[in-house]
This record gives sequence, C-alpha cells and structure tokens, in this order.
Amino acid sequence: MNKWKWLIWITAGTLLFFYNRNDVHQDQVSANESSVRTYDPKYNPNQSLADYLIFRAMISGEAKMAVTGSSVTRGTGSTNQTKTWRGRIEVNLRNSNPALERFTISNHGYSGYTSVGLLEDHVTEPILKEQPDILFIETSVINNHNKNVSLEDTFNSLDSLYQLYSQALPNTRIVFLSPNPCTSNKFGPTLNQFGLKYTDYVDETSTYIKKQGWNYFDTHGAMLYNMSSKNIPLPSTLKDGIHPNDRGYKIWADVLWPFVQQKQGTLPHSM
Repeated sequence: MNKWKWLIWITAGTLLFFYNRNDVHQDQVSANESSVRTYDPKYNPNQSLADYLIFRAMISGEAKMAVTGSSVTRGTGSTNQTKTWRGRIEVNLRNSNPALERFTISNHGYSGYTSVGLLEDHVTEPILKEQPDILFIETSVINNHNKNVSLEDTFNSLDSLYQLYSQALPNTRIVFLSPNPCTSNKFGPTLNQFGLKYTDYVDETSTYIKKQGWNYFDTHGAMLYNMSSKNIPLPSTLKDGIHPNDRGYKIWADVLWPFVQQKQGTLPHSM
C-alpha cells in the first residue's frame, strides 16, 4: 500500500513540476509578445528612433545604425572616437535598453567630402550592404561651401541621396542633419565664388529638406542655442575653428540625444 502512495505522490509532483514550468514559459512568451508590441511601429506609428532600434533588435536579434557625412561625422578634432557625437549616441543607446547592449553605429564619414561626394560608390555600397535600420546623413555643407558647390547641385545631391537610400532600403529611417557651427574657415574664403556664407548653406538646405518632408535635425541651430543658454563661447568648442573638439562633440550629442528619444512624425513608407 505504501508503495502505491509513494507512486501517487511522485506522479502528482512530476505533473505539478511540468505544469508550473509550462506556466512560467507561457508567462515569458506573453511578456516577450507584450514587449515587442510596446515597440512595434504598427501600434506606435510615431515612435522614437530609439524605440524603433529596440523593436528591430527584439525581432531580428540586432539593430543597425549608420552615419555618413564629412569629417565632422568622421570625428576629426576629437581625442577618441568614443568622444565624438556618434560615439556618445552609441553609448546612450546601449544604456537605454538591454536589447541594445551590444549595439554599434557604423561610421561612413569622409574628410573633405561634399554632399556630391557622398554619392560615390565606395561610400554608398557599404551602407546599402549593411542595410541599417536608421541612417543619419550629415549634409556636408561645410565642404559644399568651401569647394564652391552651388546650391542647385547641393539640392540635387540631397535628392539623389534620399532617393537612393529610400528606394533601396525601404525600411530604413533616414534623417538628415546639419554640421556644427564654425568660427573660421581656413579652407576657403568667408564668401565663396557664389557670394554665399557657410550659414547660407545651412539655412538653405534646412529649408529645402523640410520642404521635401524629410526628417531633419538642425545640429547647427541646436548647438548655438545650447551654448548661448549656458554662456559657452563657440571657440571653446572647436579644435581649429571648424572641427569640434571633445567639448563640442559632447554638446552635439547632448542636443541630438533628445531628438533620438522623441516621437517622430513620419515613418518609412513601407511600415
């Protein structure tokens, strides 16, 4: 009789163990589904760029982000890549959610390149191959001004960049951003051959990009506002009058980070 009692107890315990394990598994599945839904753009049509990266990491195992532009995207003037605006945004994103713990941002910035130069195959092909979830395109207008690229050619190159990446990478969120404010121009005259200042290129491209309805961040204006509010002299943020130093890149990242976190008004057309 005792033998049968022991068998009954063992059977009941085994069934309870597997029942509880199944309950835990179901709870985990429900939690995962709930988490994914929280970040799914289908249910959050104006989700932030940061949330979109978290969503992509949850459903594919990794999230990808790339930046392209000129030397101020490459990081010239910084003492280390971790101190550039790209490097600081990368760390902020890693710390924002466990899904982004190993997240990296690939850098496709090229010193001296204009917005026209960013269309060269050796710049675009690695980005197209990578298929980033988010692509930041710094407009490179410091060089457009210095190298006498007309506003018309500047606009046309921005058009080409947008069409190239939006058509080849329909699920990639594309964001244009201006370069940083400068104090001097050792690579060219204050007024170029078209009689335009660097700030004219910033203002004109800002107006053009917004008119097209593309996502845009005004780095130039945001940094100037930040420095003015904190009484930070512009020269103290620059290594050579053009390229930011570590302090300048930190300010760039500080003003860009809230933009990365805020809800966006547009999504890729395929979403």
